[in-house]
Amino acid sequence: MNIDYEYLSKIRRAVALYTNKKTSNILDGDFHSIHKGRSMEFEDLKEYALGDEVHDIDWKSSSRMGKTLVRRYMTDRRHNVMFVCDCGKKMTGDTPKGESKKDVALYAFGTVAYLTDKNGADFSMAFPKGDTSEISMFKAGTEHIERLIYEYEKYIDKDSNISFEQCIKNVLNCVHKRMIVILITDIEGLSSVSESTLKAVSCNNDLMAMCVEDAMLTGDNVFDNELGHYEKWFLSHNEKLKKQELEFREATANSIALSSRQSRTSVISLSGTEEIIDKTIVLFERHRHGNYGYIKTTI
Repeated sequence: MNIDYEYLSKIRRAVALYTNKKTSNILDGDFHSIHKGRSMEFEDLKEYALGDEVHDIDWKSSSRMGKTLVRRYMTDRRHNVMFVCDCGKKMTGDTPKGESKKDVALYAFGTVAYLTDKNGADFSMAFPKGDTSEISMFKAGTEHIERLIYEYEKYIDKDSNISFEQCIKNVLNCVHKRMIVILITDIEGLSSVSESTLKAVSCNNDLMAMCVEDAMLTGDNVFDNELGHYEKWFLSHNEKLKKQELEFREATANSIALSSRQSRTSVISLSGTEEIIDKTIVLFERHRHGNYGYIKTTI
């Protein structure tokens, strides 16, 4: 995907087609998190963390306690949305509909970030980068969306020295806000995250996941990304291998369904860009009503 300055315009046009499907209020209602802001009364003090406003630092209390403390304010309106996005060569593969996984992941982030921005939320992005995690500040606005899209696009197809799970842990260690956390990965990436880590996230945050589906490893024109060539016909059309692949996918999906229910995580899968808005609406609606697990329908 060659991202240009028309990217958000394409998202706006797509969202405009769904005005009758409540895309303008996907964050309405009661999520279980307590959201912090500066628009209402003072609540308490906490230690400064990445993403906090410098203007909220209480210098007198910080001097007495010997560490930097910030004032927290209670609001019933503004949300903090954290996107934790996966990276690596696996994102250069295709989906079952023949679209690039990279394109679908970028479009998913841009679309959901745009929808949350329309709902008055601040948002941030984190992804594995080299030996660490890239974690942005919480901000709002289309300029912030574009900057994050361009930055993610630079690294989305590059392997890093830390795992997707470690990136999630780094977010928990660095950001001490209560958030709506949205994981953008694939089935392999989500299944690599332990149930204990998912529970650690959902303990104080709302947790949802968007999984980009992989194309089948059997069939016509199967390309091996790691080896850089098309698979031989006798392997790609082997019925036993196809059966084993289908069984493996079903077992993986069942495992994710179980761990996501137990960790209060709502999960959808994406096989193309045209599904993103529909499934985003379903994802937020189901999660708001406590319908956790692997959501396989859009009705």
